[in-house]
Amino acid sequence: MHSPRPAHPARARPFASSIDRFRSVWSRDYAKLFGIGISSNTMRWLETIALGVFVYELTESPFLVGFVGFLRMAPMLLLGAFIGALADRLNRKVMLIATNLSLTALYVALALLVITDLIAVWHVSVGAFLAGVVWATDFPVRRALVADAVRPERIASAFGVDMASSNFSRVIGPLVGGTFLQQIGMEAVYLLGAAMFAFATTLAFTVTLRSRPGSTPRSPIFATVASDLRSGFRLVRADTILQATLIITILMNLFAFPYQHMIPVIGAETLAANPTMIGLLLSAEGLGATFGALAIAARARPRHFTRVYVFASLSFLLVIIAFGFAPWYWVALPLLFIGGFGMSGFGTMQSIIVISCTRPEMRGRVLGVLAVSIGFGPIGALNVGWLASTMGANAAVIAIAIAGFVLTAGTVIVYRRFLTRIPRHIH
Repeated sequence: MHSPRPAHPARARPFASSIDRFRSVWSRDYAKLFGIGISSNTMRWLETIALGVFVYELTESPFLVGFVGFLRMAPMLLLGAFIGALADRLNRKVMLIATNLSLTALYVALALLVITDLIAVWHVSVGAFLAGVVWATDFPVRRALVADAVRPERIASAFGVDMASSNFSRVIGPLVGGTFLQQIGMEAVYLLGAAMFAFATTLAFTVTLRSRPGSTPRSPIFATVASDLRSGFRLVRADTILQATLIITILMNLFAFPYQHMIPVIGAETLAANPTMIGLLLSAEGLGATFGALAIAARARPRHFTRVYVFASLSFLLVIIAFGFAPWYWVALPLLFIGGFGMSGFGTMQSIIVISCTRPEMRGRVLGVLAVSIGFGPIGALNVGWLASTMGANAAVIAIAIAGFVLTAGTVIVYRRFLTRIPRHIH
């Protein structure tokens, strides 16, 4: 009787290596930061779909749907770099506690306005803007702490796992948001948000990791922060990898991600979908992105980073174009699942490349510059809302995605060496 043959070493080794990479990033502090990320990102995507549907039901205006999306992301553009520079000077743990506690109170107030039937579009708009201020702190505060919580050689895996959780929140968030809105109402969405940010606040209190702020400034804090801002932008100007990464980030946020604000409109007008089905569309994208981020965390190496970033961005734009042409719901749904893989390659590599090009004491301010680049999304949201009001939501999505593809491909041609460069701080 023959004994079973052992697994081939060449096949077993990659799998075991991938498992080891996942295990190596876990610590108590990393787990807590991971949990905070899941809470805040789930609510972000839950609110994105719920707000879009809610505002469209109140106003029947695609432009106002885009305008609320603009307010949700405007703080990234207006405050991202300042918050990043401030995060290099202040205690990031304290900032993490303060922002999550503030959102807990905000969502309780908004829920009470809905319950008392006093809610108006301007309340929703103010709430979206204030929530956006907190979201603007995620890159320079929570993600900088994530980088501090792991060894330098494990940063890629740590961010891959963190992005996988962020992407999985896009599976749960939109589906829950659409279902709660349809079955209960907007008050359930806001109350759930309050509970989730209360949980995140509790986790933030228990984080033991201490940020490594810069030296105590002798000049006033705002003058010091302004100086730090200038040094962050100087670092970007001196590094072609950072330049190309941030340019592509700006283009994607101007011409790719704004399509998400039109999903409620396209779902209602073209695909004849109810709020739960609309939420499922964005969830499908999140599911694909989760699988993509886990694959990146397990397999990506520094020599792959820039190539994954570029080709994922271009493929995501192509899927958005195809989605704009989709005539039926059951065509649109698998398209967005496929698009999630491209979205995850862009989103995961974006943070990894920036972190890996930056010394630890400079990460807050450079991540702040990244937040500003992401903050161009509000302009894209306004643009797609205006286009949708003049030419229809489907045509608007197709137009912006084509423009984004052409400009991103042009950037890669200009920065040809970007595809072969290896970030220097993550070998």
